[in-house]
Amino acid sequence: MNLLDLLGDAAAIAANPIAGLAKVALDVAPDIASLFGDDAEKAVGKLADTVRAITGTDDPDKAREVLADPTLVFQLRSQAQTFAHEERMQQMAGALTTLTATLADRQNARARDSEFINAGRSNTRANALLVTAGVGIVGGIGFMVFGHVDGNTAVGGCIISVVTLLAGKFATAFDFEFGGSADSEQTRTLLAQAPPIGK
Repeated sequence: MNLLDLLGDAAAIAANPIAGLAKVALDVAPDIASLFGDDAEKAVGKLADTVRAITGTDDPDKAREVLADPTLVFQLRSQAQTFAHEERMQQMAGALTTLTATLADRQNARARDSEFINAGRSNTRANALLVTAGVGIVGGIGFMVFGHVDGNTAVGGCIISVVTLLAGKFATAFDFEFGGSADSEQTRTLLAQAPPIGK
């Protein structure tokens, strides 16, 4: 639920003064709603805190009167932008941590496979899982084709889901072996979401 949807409920605003203060912020500066996207829960509390700090009141009606001053509305916009930027940076940091952990995990697995090869052994478990995934994909498709199973039925939908899952695992194995583009794609996505430098 986005911010405008959340604050469009008059009953919720009447029951919650925090929502009332956030609604005042959006009434005097409607453009700030677009800063928060779908992260409405945090935004409501932060906007209410900002309105309270700028106006010095918990009463939405009094806050609205105080915010008739354009200078205070400018301060409100500035605080909202700062908050939205901090939220984006926290999301980016979380995504970067996950990506780093994934890369480290993949490097550890590749190092383990190198040790197997240097010791003259093979990673039997990984090979068995890969063969199982391949057999599952071929078997699922074959069962649907030769068994005349309709993909729109419950059985057909289940088979399609399993085959899709196994195909994803198969693709992950190829990426692992041949250095696929999944990691670079995640990095590009992360960089595309980053706020502009200097903002």
